[in-house]
Formats: sequence, C-alpha cells, structure tokens
Amino acid sequence: MKKLFASLMMATLLVPTGALASSIRPGSRVTHDSLNSSARTRGPKCLVEEKWTPCEITIDETGVKGPAGHITNVVQWKTVEKDFNYGGAAVGGAAGASAGFAAGLGSCMVLGPFCLITAPTLMGAGMGGGATLGGKGTGKFFTVVGDDAQGNRLIQEFHYSSGRTVKKAQRELLLTTKLAEGETR
Repeated sequence: MKKLFASLMMATLLVPTGALASSIRPGSRVTHDSLNSSARTRGPKCLVEEKWTPCEITIDETGVKGPAGHITNVVQWKTVEKDFNYGGAAVGGAAGASAGFAAGLGSCMVLGPFCLITAPTLMGAGMGGGATLGGKGTGKFFTVVGDDAQGNRLIQEFHYSSGRTVKKAQRELLLTTKLAEGETR
C-alpha cells in the first residue's frame, strides 16, 4: 500500500498543470508582476515627517531634488550602512545549519571514520556562514545637507536598498557636488 501511494504521489507531481506549463514554455510572457524584473527594482525611500515613504530622488548638475525641496548648493553628503539584521541572521543560521548538516552527512559517506571531524566542522561553518549572510544589512542611508535657491538650509534623507543603486547615487553625488563623502564646503 505504501509503495502504491508513494508512486501515485510522485506521478501527480510530474503532471504539469496549465499554469505551470504555460509559464515554462519557450517564448511565453511573464504575466505576474512579482516575476518581472522591473517590479523588483524599487526606488528610494525618503524620510518625510518621521516616516519612510517611497519617493523620487533626482541627482543631476542642478543639485539634489526630493521631497524636502531642491538643494542647489550641496554643503555635505554622507552615508550610513544599514544595521545588522538579527532576525535575518537567525533564519540564515538555521538554513546554513541545514545545508551544513546535509554536507556533513555526505562527508560521512565519502570519508568514513573522518566523519567525526568533518561533519561538525561543516555544520558549524554552514551555520556561521548562513548567519553572516542572512544578517547582513543591504543598502545605505544617505543624508544630503545644502541650500536651496533662496538660501534656506535643507536636509534630505533617503535610503537605497540595493548595492547597485547605492554605488550609482554615490558616483552621481561625487561628480555633481565635487565633494567626497563626508567632506564639507
């Protein structure tokens, strides 16, 4: 009975459904927004009235435009990395420990008695590596201080979540303001 039930379960897993078959067909369109690459790229979030809200930041030769206004004369800009994420570290550690456990058992099959040394090492390394990668904060917080056209002091704070957009914003700020990070005018 067990063998029959297991073979029926495997057979039902192998039968493609209509949604799955249409999604893997060559040349088919991706219709769900979460699977489109443009839906995954998020813009910056700005600090507006003590809340982080999605916003539009423009860094060009005229200055920095955002919800706080148009900073035409940048006095200083700096970045701060996102804090270590302890929840992500816990999840990453658990996933890494699972992968380390599987690798440790695999080493037992290959190395035999040396398994007493290699299995705990691989499990610990998986847990440590998973916790490090899972807890790593992504993105940076930017603070741009400067004056608008009327001479009013403005502070614009925003956050980019991906490494690529962080590097692009840093490069644009360096080229347009002629100031290195943390340098004042």
